[in-house]
Amino acid sequence: MVAEVFSGMIQGIEGQIVQIQADISNGLPNFYMTGYLSNEVKESKERVRTALHNIGIALPPKRISVNFAPADFRKCGTFFDLAVAVAILLAMNLIPETYVKNTLFIGELSLNGQIRPISGVLPIVVSAVKSGIDRCIVAKENIEEAAFVDQMEVVSFQSLEELYSYLRHGYIVDRHSGEITQQKEADIRGIVRVDESITDNAALNLGEWNQITDFSEVKGQSMAKRAMEIAAAGYHNLMLGGPPGVGKTMLASCISGIMPQMTKEEMIDTTMIYSAKGLLKERFTLINKRPFRAPSLVITAAGMFGGGIVPKPGEISLAHHGVLFLDEFPEYAREIIEMFRIPLENHSISVIRQERTLIFPADFLFIIAANACPCGYYPMDKCRCTSRQILRYQNRISGPILDRMDLFVRCEEIGYDVLTASSKEESSSSIQKRVSAAWVIQKERFAESSTIFNGRMTKSEVEQYCQLDAEGQRLMKKAYSAFSLTGRSYFKILKTARTIADLEQSPDIRARHLEEALYFRQKEKGNLNER
Repeated sequence: MVAEVFSGMIQGIEGQIVQIQADISNGLPNFYMTGYLSNEVKESKERVRTALHNIGIALPPKRISVNFAPADFRKCGTFFDLAVAVAILLAMNLIPETYVKNTLFIGELSLNGQIRPISGVLPIVVSAVKSGIDRCIVAKENIEEAAFVDQMEVVSFQSLEELYSYLRHGYIVDRHSGEITQQKEADIRGIVRVDESITDNAALNLGEWNQITDFSEVKGQSMAKRAMEIAAAGYHNLMLGGPPGVGKTMLASCISGIMPQMTKEEMIDTTMIYSAKGLLKERFTLINKRPFRAPSLVITAAGMFGGGIVPKPGEISLAHHGVLFLDEFPEYAREIIEMFRIPLENHSISVIRQERTLIFPADFLFIIAANACPCGYYPMDKCRCTSRQILRYQNRISGPILDRMDLFVRCEEIGYDVLTASSKEESSSSIQKRVSAAWVIQKERFAESSTIFNGRMTKSEVEQYCQLDAEGQRLMKKAYSAFSLTGRSYFKILKTARTIADLEQSPDIRARHLEEALYFRQKEKGNLNER
């Protein structure tokens, strides 16, 4: 008899259901595993053999064949140990098929038979539900993550011995005492909800800053604050310039605090990415705060954009529905800087591995900070860099990357009087109200479209929603020549003007809205944009 059970693995950020087939037949004693397997999967043979032996089950001296279907993609990871063990038990006629039918088995086995947790449970369970599977067996540590999917019945076990007893009898029998013990965590459908018990992100690495700074703590920098409000309201890319120590990094850490709360759909999308990355393995947490990712300068291209031998999402995907902040942007590797061309246009990134294309989502608010020269003080008198050094430093960011930015603002040095003033700055909660109102307007505007924000409008949508009056057209025509605009930057200015109008609850784009959009589009002297 060929025994068949279901298991699963992660491909990119999506789950892939795998069918484990086991057959025991006469022949020379051997244990074969087939199905385009990685070394981790091949090693499961010894883990399963030893785990079964340590719970008192010896493999028969026959030919044991285990196949992983379909065989047209590479199987990676330690997801399959539990399923392989159950398939062999079923092939040995030690358990009835009733308790195995339509059930997903995912988990790693220790040599002593303990079931260890794995990463990526949530995407796998979601795929299992789509495939018609209605029950899954997982490690105890993965129970909350698996049970987050309402349509799935979840049963957890600490050891293979407990699972074997459950599958054989329908209940757990203690091997030493012979007493029946209750499976307290069986069938916990619906026990996990979107509440505080699983939405505490304090212990989760959502980025370099877990604490959001309030705008009221930032002295001065009114223009920078205004630019960040516009950026958050319409999802516009923002570049912060200015000398060291003026508060660029602090300003960036504030922006999550003025963005509205995540919707349930956004929470689930982001949580699946973090699960696939392996960040929820030890403790499941629903991601209910907008991610703020600030990767270091030494990050690799795979770490930033996703990839690796076993492709996993990178920082741009971990920032999905949140903020990606790159401080000292010119200091990143040139390869990384230039690779942003694609995700800033498509809001996703494609990774090709073993003739398969994996799509990682990357719809984030992009904020970069940069000095204008190596010492950071150009064009101030205290700058000691040579013209060659300044030009070489500024040229690290190419024109196509700069053209993909919507807003440019220079943070100026703060005077002593402003820094020590007792006047109260506007709080993040106050700014958030205006941003939230602008988001509501955009939601109504794009109700029949896949577009969500002004910064993501297509060309046809710009032509429909960004109509200019006669005065605005004259102003735009003059600016097009004066600023040497490209087609891309022209449309970006219109999108920004639409957001500024939304912040004022104005149905039409007025000349003042366009003027402000043009002001923030200027590549100011010393802002790493002068050529």
